Amino acid sequence: MAHLDIVLIALVVASLPVCVWKPWIGVLLYCWLAMMVPQRLVGGVASECPLSKLVAAATLIGLLFTRERYALPRRGEIYVLAALWLMFLTSTAFGAIEPERAWRKFTEVSKIFLMTGVTVVLFQDRAKLRALLLVMSLSLGTLGIIGGVWGFETGLQERLFGPTGSWIGDNNALGFAFAMTLPLLAYVRRQERRRALRVLLLLTFGLTIIALFATYSRAAFISLCLVLPLMALHIRTSDKALFAVGLGACVLIHVAPQQWTERMHTITPSVYRVDGSGIQRMKAWYVAWRLGVDHVWLGAGFFPFSPAVYEHYIPGYRDYHDAHNHFLQVFAEHGLPGLVGFVALIGLVLLHLWRLWRHVRSDARHAWIADYAAGIGFAVVVFVVEGVFTNMPYNELYLNLVAATIVLQEIAASANGSACATCEERAVVTVLRRVPIVRTWL
Repeated sequence: MAHLDIVLIALVVASLPVCVWKPWIGVLLYCWLAMMVPQRLVGGVASECPLSKLVAAATLIGLLFTRERYALPRRGEIYVLAALWLMFLTSTAFGAIEPERAWRKFTEVSKIFLMTGVTVVLFQDRAKLRALLLVMSLSLGTLGIIGGVWGFETGLQERLFGPTGSWIGDNNALGFAFAMTLPLLAYVRRQERRRALRVLLLLTFGLTIIALFATYSRAAFISLCLVLPLMALHIRTSDKALFAVGLGACVLIHVAPQQWTERMHTITPSVYRVDGSGIQRMKAWYVAWRLGVDHVWLGAGFFPFSPAVYEHYIPGYRDYHDAHNHFLQVFAEHGLPGLVGFVALIGLVLLHLWRLWRHVRSDARHAWIADYAAGIGFAVVVFVVEGVFTNMPYNELYLNLVAATIVLQEIAASANGSACATCEERAVVTVLRRVPIVRTWL
């Protein structure tokens, strides 16, 4: 395992010319680095090396010269993303109560938004979208495999954490990522024709469920209890292997240790109100709500939860944290306009995915669109449900799903447009055949 950090750096640096030549490959490499954070896994020099920034820079250079790019679609999600970015800029410039921290976070979020736009203009193609969803699901799925095997070997006796210093370093964040990945693994698998890849996605699905249990994340467990039955009702018997593996992984609950069971029992409202973690969350919700109300139009900017803020709203309380809630976090940081934009983006994504699925579900030629729409939709539902207990409103996994939704709409529109054009051509020919003079030439 020695010198893996040097190997990783060498591989990324060697791939930079490819990112310039084929920027869509750069997006895939960037997605892998952002989702799986291998630089944090191998440690060493790589953990401090800005590999993602190097890949992003090479990809942006390639974007300037490539002919394999599409126009930015005129979709509602694009307009809402642009409006959200402007709201973030406004709250950071004029409302931030911790300006230095706010500007750092704004720069980070701006990079994520920029790469979301790059993804949209480069991936309006079925093969590229398939590659993107595979990289997203298997990047986190690889961690699911490692965590699932570890959880099985340890009998869930200890909590599973992600790579130190990464966006999934906390056990709750890791459980959040696993819960969102499960629908992608399930529905991407349904459209794979390679047997080996189908088997890999199936095993990854089962082990990721075990890894989710190993995180001890109650929010992730709630999401799992919601999304697995919904997926089972939707897929039914069309994928018996997936159903069997999912059920088999869930059986592990019955042999879970007492400490795991006791932690899950604290989910009930009566226990949650007196549980230490529950009290901490409710106080954080209160402070976030008060911040949003007191800064209703501009918000308090990114990272406003300082000791002084907690002292102002809850005198004497020292255990300060962020909002532990997507929606309250956005409300506190960017006020009512930010919250409206954030909710509007989620609503548009879910609405458009549902429309796509409804329109193509009975068309065998476009069954892949229906499966991708369902997988992305269930992942966004998990994002919403976990958002009640977890604070990750700007993470790249969610924004990649937003980009995939926009791309899927563009691909579906192109397919429908081609079909309509063909129908119109046939209609014109039919009319012309009825004209005696033209009939002789046709």
